[in-house]
Amino acid sequence: MRSSLSFQVDHDFSDKLCLWLEQEELAMCFRGKGWQIDGSLLAGFGEYESFEETGLEKAKDFFQNTNDLLFCHLNYDVKNQLELLHSNNEDHLGFPELAFFVPEVIITLKEDEATFSFHKNRTGEQYIRQCLDAIIGQQIKAIPGERISVNQRVKKAEYLNHLVTLKTHIQRGNIYQANFCQEFYWEGVSVSSATLFNEGFAAMQNPFSVFYKTGKKAVISFSPERFLKVKDNIITSQPMKGTAPRSNDAIIDAANKEALRTSEKERRENVMIVDLVRNDLSHFATKASVKVPELYRIESYTRVHQMYSTVTAELKPNTPIITALLKAFPMGSMTGAPKVRAMHILEELEHSKRGIYSGTIGFIQPDGSADFNVVIRSLIYNEENKYLSCHAGGGITDLSDPEAEYEECMVKVTPLLELVQKHFTQSNTTFLPLKDEKTAS
Repeated sequence: MRSSLSFQVDHDFSDKLCLWLEQEELAMCFRGKGWQIDGSLLAGFGEYESFEETGLEKAKDFFQNTNDLLFCHLNYDVKNQLELLHSNNEDHLGFPELAFFVPEVIITLKEDEATFSFHKNRTGEQYIRQCLDAIIGQQIKAIPGERISVNQRVKKAEYLNHLVTLKTHIQRGNIYQANFCQEFYWEGVSVSSATLFNEGFAAMQNPFSVFYKTGKKAVISFSPERFLKVKDNIITSQPMKGTAPRSNDAIIDAANKEALRTSEKERRENVMIVDLVRNDLSHFATKASVKVPELYRIESYTRVHQMYSTVTAELKPNTPIITALLKAFPMGSMTGAPKVRAMHILEELEHSKRGIYSGTIGFIQPDGSADFNVVIRSLIYNEENKYLSCHAGGGITDLSDPEAEYEECMVKVTPLLELVQKHFTQSNTTFLPLKDEKTAS
């Protein structure tokens, strides 16, 4: 049974908390209006209980035997345990395939009140007050640096050729849709992952953002997409397919939004994944309970308009959340249709392991409610080898124009490239690299 202490805090508590969590060995901080939390923030640090292995059966046992708040992540490569798949691409980040932990201390923030929840048999009130003092004492400051170059794992010409290959697969009937991803990366860099997260969240408060620190690795995610939510025995998935850029010109911005809403290509892409998700949910849903309450909804964020749909289902009695999670994983919006064949083809064409990108990070509450995001629009950092990475992808259908798909990738990744550049220069320099393979470094 947990005890709790509550404190009045200032408006900058969230940013200071993330800076302090960066110093911890293991921590997560969920921010954004999409998360199913009571307040503006849910965080945890320390290791009350944990599980970090590759075996899914042991993971299921850990889930079943935990009656506390549980944080977790699943790498995209867990797919290799779920299906007859493999991954031979290079991995520069080294995230474990899956990890679950019960935090030693849980922190929630509601308006100006921060509540610390802890087990008295392990953690005393004095320690909690010391943590609070340390958090409040964090200094939020700019970290200057030199201009750095970003590398592109796949040059534009090769990217376009891969899309032609995918379209050939589609025309032959091997697949209907596939989400092809490419990596952008920086080598030999030292960054403050928490500062990057704070700066990025201030600029793009996407609904499923999360800061995750484990050992020398960090995820800095500004995800707009929910993978799965569970509440009152109803499971909800909100696949996101379809992107259009924002504009400072209100007329152009409205036109971009309307073009996305009416795009035949984007609608086809979206509904293909909706059908895939309906099938995924049907494996653990009660009969005739799978529904699509929203189709082709447009949501506008700081830098992009997004099209998404909502699929819901009622869980069969006594269905463990992890069973549903694994049956639907990886999410259809990041794979394709048919899912397994699409993943097989994508592994042949992509040039690096996705790792935790296009995996999921989330939590399960003691009452059985749960929420998981899709790890996109994210920076991944390995402090040991000073490697910083981000991926961008897009759904490819028979109607896809390779040049337009490349530009959509750039629309998605440019805010992250600009964020990293600003982190080093602390200027308003606009960073728009990689227009073609000649300018890529």
